[in-house]
Amino acid sequence: MEKLNGKEINSVLGYIGGSGGYLGNFTYASHSQFYPMFCGVDIDPNQYEGTTRQRFTSILSHSEPQIQSKILQGVIDKYPIEKFEERFNEGYLTKQEFDQKKRLHSSILNWIQILNGQGLVEIKDLVYNYKFVQDTLEQCQTLIAQHNCRSAIDRAHTALHGYLKETCKNAGLLIKESNPKIQDYWSKLKQEHPLFVVDHTQSHLPINQIVNAIGKLLESLNEIRNNKSFSHPNEEIIDEPEAKLVINLFRSILQYIDNKVSA
Repeated sequence: MEKLNGKEINSVLGYIGGSGGYLGNFTYASHSQFYPMFCGVDIDPNQYEGTTRQRFTSILSHSEPQIQSKILQGVIDKYPIEKFEERFNEGYLTKQEFDQKKRLHSSILNWIQILNGQGLVEIKDLVYNYKFVQDTLEQCQTLIAQHNCRSAIDRAHTALHGYLKETCKNAGLLIKESNPKIQDYWSKLKQEHPLFVVDHTQSHLPINQIVNAIGKLLESLNEIRNNKSFSHPNEEIIDEPEAKLVINLFRSILQYIDNKVSA
């Protein structure tokens, strides 16, 4: 992603809400204040033609990636997901509408990182979109957007751990261990899930060797989460470039498993 495309910009508009020429609770005055107050950028929407919605769309569309990122962060700060949760609890939003807001919130957080050049793997819509996993992924996105990748390792680990647990449960795969680790669920899934069963005579193929290595990789990722992250009061925390690698590995494995079991 170099810049937001039309579909993504429409998603941002959908997250904010409003109809016709209106956008959220923006007035002409509050829209002018939005960019310096929430985004930290010097943009005057009065220099653009049209309604508030048209002006916002034009500004976001024509801004450079770094400015788009700041505008998106401003949107998240002005319209936090908690605001929509309150509207849902008060009966102004249906559950379907609120769930859509949560999905868009997660996407916007991810676009912020991509536009910032963070180089993070983007999680596409999961086929098996377990609520616990989605909530945890959103928490991970928030930590990355507001802090850094180092702070989000535990949430990335928990998202994959939760996904593997639910997938094994739904497939009727029982784990004997009393406190299964993330690699235990992967091992059970790989060995017994019908969509993972492979012809062992082809185990020498490079792709099968890569898949077979995931178990060992998860062991190392689990150790990093336990001993080099903020999940515990560890004395040494992994550096940011390596933390980004860890986040990307968790996301890539999660996306691969979802693609595989939903084939």
